[in-house]
Amino acid sequence: MAEQVSFLEPLKTVHENRSEEVFVRAFVVEIPAKLTSKALGIVKPVIPSGGKHPSFSHFRRVCSLTHLPLDLTWRRDYDARGLQTVFLLVPNTVVPWEDIKATLVPHIDVEGLPRCFDAVVPSHAPLSVEQAALWTQRYWPSVYNPAAQVIQDAPPLHQLRRMRTMLEVPAADTYMALARRAAEASKELGHGRGVGAVVVEPETATVVAVAGDARWWSDDPATLQSLMANKGEGRPEYHAVMRAVAMVANKELRRRIRAGGHLKFKDTCTETPSGQALTPVESQYEDDGPVLQDVTSGLANVVLENTESDAMSAKRAASRGEGYLCSGLDIYLTHEPCVCCAMAMIHSRFRACIFVQKMPGSGGLCSEPGGNRLAYGLFWRRELNWRVMTFRHTQAAAVEGEEGASDTAIFHA
Repeated sequence: MAEQVSFLEPLKTVHENRSEEVFVRAFVVEIPAKLTSKALGIVKPVIPSGGKHPSFSHFRRVCSLTHLPLDLTWRRDYDARGLQTVFLLVPNTVVPWEDIKATLVPHIDVEGLPRCFDAVVPSHAPLSVEQAALWTQRYWPSVYNPAAQVIQDAPPLHQLRRMRTMLEVPAADTYMALARRAAEASKELGHGRGVGAVVVEPETATVVAVAGDARWWSDDPATLQSLMANKGEGRPEYHAVMRAVAMVANKELRRRIRAGGHLKFKDTCTETPSGQALTPVESQYEDDGPVLQDVTSGLANVVLENTESDAMSAKRAASRGEGYLCSGLDIYLTHEPCVCCAMAMIHSRFRACIFVQKMPGSGGLCSEPGGNRLAYGLFWRRELNWRVMTFRHTQAAAVEGEEGASDTAIFHA
């Protein structure tokens, strides 16, 4: 049996695409060797942590003279007088040396200690064992911890491989073809750019919502005429991603009202306008009708019908239960979403994102620096409280004629 060719390319994170190390200042504090196990606990209350402050978790915080890098050994330009000492690494941020010294002095009865000299060290964790060894020689004894590093800065490799295996199935091509149909319908009707989105429930391999871009659409004739004439790039709530999320929200609202919840808001709570179906392909997934085909077992492994047929999308998903709006769902996109839509995708708690066309001048997911690229890499950043495993569909990307395929054609998808 021929081995399946991989067609989903994982996006690299900001951390993985970092071309140069970022350095921060630090204090190297010489203290008596007997304080080796206690020193960090003594200074911890006065050293700020979290946010913009470096954690130094990728360093051995205390080392002996024999493990001190040569450059730092030369900076120790004083007579140690034969004392048994060790060296503590402390961030040099907002706390002055005088405060750190005052914290250590009550615990030291050796004249002349603690002593301090400056150092510069990398602020981020090393990306490999080899890099950690190099940093140990140049800057400070470093530790490469793949488990700790990837959770903050990149998807864990075993999880990434498992997710790609789940997603690299024939149905992925079908979902992407459906997103293209939605994009083409919106563009042909003049609703907006040729951008499409499909939301999928992976556990049942069912389509939850299909949306095309509608930034130039309005139910008011005068507004519609103005939007279509000006071809503006605003109205992000009518971008394909935002409309897809709104469609999921509308389904959830209808479900809760039918279930007896939200009754006191029934007269005042309305469905999101941007989540209303505007094209036939969108309408096919708007209703919470029954599933028309049996759902096969496994994750996202069902092959839908011919993409050119109206029966292609016979499998639909009803509304979901409580919790974050799109928790556990996957989203298939014809284009890399703009920053606004990328943040909406993350806030909605999608499980995975698969897109085709990179948008270097406006996209919020890719992190490659250079040129006119934004390089935000929003899908996996340590500053955000949710991360979405994101892939580029390389086979679909090889198809010509995609709107925005040229680097000079910049618009916000």
